[in-house]
Amino acid sequence: MSRILGTDPLIYLLIFLGLLFTQISGFLLRQALLMPLLNALVLWPFLIWTLRHARVDVAVRLLIFWAVILFLGAVLAGRVFSASAQFAVPGSIEYNVQQLQWIRGDVTPVEDPGSWLPLLMRRTGVLLFGGALSAGLIPLITGARALAILGLWTANLLNAPHIIAVFLGIPLWTWVEAAAQILLGAVLAEPILTGDVNALLTPLRRRLLLMGLTGLGLAALIHAFLAPLNRALLHLLLF
Repeated sequence: MSRILGTDPLIYLLIFLGLLFTQISGFLLRQALLMPLLNALVLWPFLIWTLRHARVDVAVRLLIFWAVILFLGAVLAGRVFSASAQFAVPGSIEYNVQQLQWIRGDVTPVEDPGSWLPLLMRRTGVLLFGGALSAGLIPLITGARALAILGLWTANLLNAPHIIAVFLGIPLWTWVEAAAQILLGAVLAEPILTGDVNALLTPLRRRLLLMGLTGLGLAALIHAFLAPLNRALLHLLLF
């Protein structure tokens, strides 16, 4: 098991228990500002520890585990607490409204081609510069908020007449971008935490960096070609 996880399974258990506490307390108490920070702080010490020991592969695994638990926790909260869960996550209500408007055919900042690419560049800038200034904490905070928003949106889609709407509701380009951001976040945070810029020159780091950059480009291409089809299918399924 340790070979698959890359480190002691106890670390994964601690992250799970930490997120369980922050998610339950955050949604129950509607801690709109504190919940993303607390969710980020659950992972941050372990991320620093792995990167300081030059274990970027373990850092990627921990980031994926953290993201999956956060997303599923938000989906569950959306089903249990219903509309009240939306108030615990800043931007969730606005995101839901804009997504529905986009699916109906209106132009919105969420998926409109003219604004989606600048938003992608802004998210990448937050990852790069925010990560450099905060040793990875700022991207974790923004990532925790984004995952909660996506989870609550998915919870709403579970009410759709057709289950396929759930899979189309968070489109392929979003998953590709998320994977790319995880890879870039882990690789670029390591030189900052260790002070060793040469770490990026190792074959594994260069491969992960290339995969992350390629993933961002691929997400943009997928969005450009598939967004109209995705919207048309969702419109048929939801309206």
